[in-house]
Amino acid sequence: QHAIESHNLRSAEMADDEEVVDPLPQIKKACEPKCSAFFAHYQACTERIAAKGGGDCEPYYFDWLKCIDKCAMPQIMQKLK
Repeated sequence: QHAIESHNLRSAEMADDEEVVDPLPQIKKACEPKCSAFFAHYQACTERIAAKGGGDCEPYYFDWLKCIDKCAMPQIMQKLK
């Protein structure tokens, strides 16, 4: 009940022409430099794959994404409070 009332209050405070902006893409972008080592491993893998003509870099890619998510999560939770 309280969450609904809180949401309705925030909605009422917003102007009709005000657009809600999702902060997630900007927060994740800001985390990319902190995860540059993971991205470097992913890039090195893609270069090896291109040279060899086959393979899979998915684990490196997911390691990079996990790093970004771990960095971004506390900031996202602060925005939700």
